[in-house]
Amino acid sequence: MRKPMKLNSTTKSIKLFILTASLSATAIAQDTMFTSPQNVYNDSEVVLTKYNNGGVVNASVIENVAKTQPEEAYIKQVTDGVWAITGYHFGYKTVIEGETGLIIYDSGDDIEEATEILELVRKHISEKPIHTVIYSHSHYVFGAQAIQQAFDGELKVIGHPEINKNVLESGGLGASIPELSPTLTARAYEQFSVLLPAEGPDAKSPTPIGKTQGFVPVNTPVTQGQTMTVDGVEMVFYTDFDSDTDDQVIVYLPESKTVLNNHLWPTYPNFYTLRGSVYRDPTVWAEGIRLIRDLNPEHLINTHTEPLSGHDEIQTTLNGYYDGIMYLYDQTIRGILQGKTPEELTYSVQLPQDLAELPHNQMTYGEFSYYPKNIYYHALGWFNGEAETLNRIEPNLQAKKIIEGFGGVDAVKQELNKTIANNELAWSAELGGYLVRVVPNDEEAKQLLADTLRQMGYQTEASIPRSWYLTKALELEGKVQIPSVVFSDANSIIGSPAETLVGQFRVRLDPIASYGEDQMMAITIKDSDAPTMGLHVRSTVAEFISDTEDYNRQADLEISVSKRTWAEYFVGEKSLDQMLESADVSTNHKDDVRGFFSLFDQLNESKTRFVSPSQS
Repeated sequence: MRKPMKLNSTTKSIKLFILTASLSATAIAQDTMFTSPQNVYNDSEVVLTKYNNGGVVNASVIENVAKTQPEEAYIKQVTDGVWAITGYHFGYKTVIEGETGLIIYDSGDDIEEATEILELVRKHISEKPIHTVIYSHSHYVFGAQAIQQAFDGELKVIGHPEINKNVLESGGLGASIPELSPTLTARAYEQFSVLLPAEGPDAKSPTPIGKTQGFVPVNTPVTQGQTMTVDGVEMVFYTDFDSDTDDQVIVYLPESKTVLNNHLWPTYPNFYTLRGSVYRDPTVWAEGIRLIRDLNPEHLINTHTEPLSGHDEIQTTLNGYYDGIMYLYDQTIRGILQGKTPEELTYSVQLPQDLAELPHNQMTYGEFSYYPKNIYYHALGWFNGEAETLNRIEPNLQAKKIIEGFGGVDAVKQELNKTIANNELAWSAELGGYLVRVVPNDEEAKQLLADTLRQMGYQTEASIPRSWYLTKALELEGKVQIPSVVFSDANSIIGSPAETLVGQFRVRLDPIASYGEDQMMAITIKDSDAPTMGLHVRSTVAEFISDTEDYNRQADLEISVSKRTWAEYFVGEKSLDQMLESADVSTNHKDDVRGFFSLFDQLNESKTRFVSPSQS
């Protein structure tokens, strides 16, 4: 056996140099191989520019958006009898000419938008009536009433079987828990720049939030693979492939080999929307892309990005989009298998440069870093596997101890001034958040956090976090109030089942005010088909009773109310007193009925937050 060779100091130094050089080369290769979009918040140089309205934005946003969205809106005949209406609004439309009229894919965000589309169609495409609307999904269903009114006849509305329910339950926002729809709407205000000014450095980016909603329910639901001839045009519908909602309809026109869809976006898919929504499964979205690809279309018309024509270009684009989606999913699962936490996945799973450079994989809408965490939470829940995190201390106490550990409020302010100047924005936001939690009325502390968030909003490439950052900055400065809830008006929810409107009320019970109570209220919505319902308060829980005839307890109190008056009270258009004084309301003991409902949270005058009886 040979004796091991002894290394002298020179040999050791050479080997150490080679190892270090190898590791450095690997690190450099990894740095150039993968993107790191969070660097805009971590001491990275960013070139800023402005929107036309003066809004400050990362210059790369303007450059990248131009790759997949038109500089100027246009109407284009994509193939015989099929037109794309592109760039006029947040959601693009497709018009198909039938034998007797027109078919439109999507109706828009609101009645005002649909009215504009009707004028464009008449001027540039045809004066034939639009007799059929196809909903791509539940986000663009709110202009159909304008089309219905313009068409003198019955409007055929084709869509996914789930659309009507989704619109009634959550206004199409995709609430996984219907009771939380007002919270999702409020958060949508932050997501879509509703509270930002129209002009100036903090000005809003383009927003899809509509004006007057005019939904027409689906009356012709379609299912996976269903073939239908609509006014002489053969169509095949595909409904099994979710993207940003679970009610998508992909349409294939065999004669012209054209696909209409909401799966290929101008940006990377927004797999987690900051407002909250049902889980968006990357594998299902990717399967939708693969379906479209395997149909071998010659024309691809999309709800948000410019239409594509030519088999090879479409194949290349769809393959790149599919690969971008599946890279995220597969590498996130791989990271979980390696024991990484959600926080670690945020930084370890980064899109490779070759995929990130594809135009439709740009990150100008959502941020890639949110998506691995969302997949982790869907798969394993909130626990990151680290036992020390199982029972953290209460957030206010945590913030207090952190600020004390830094040497107190003044020391933290000095640290923040330094880190903000160094463009260490992510850490500045975290530290500033602790500070404001400890001294919420300290104007200097709030301004330091506002300054940090504003710079993050300017420097991000994604429009969604930009809006959240800037909105919060303005709130810290006292310039806006962020609502905690936003309800639809009574007219929008009047079509909901009475059982829904009464049953959802139970979650407003204030357990401090109701502790020890035992009362049963019978509620009759007198102009509905619902039986007399009930709310039984047993100390800290309100049980919804769908039919008091089948319940084992007699009601202590009774109220009879019209559906409209109850809906107006439910959304805050009427106060409790106004409801009880309405002419269409009758009770057995008005003061006791008032006392019963006073156990529940009431909406404030602005209808933007609940006031708890135990805190009023």
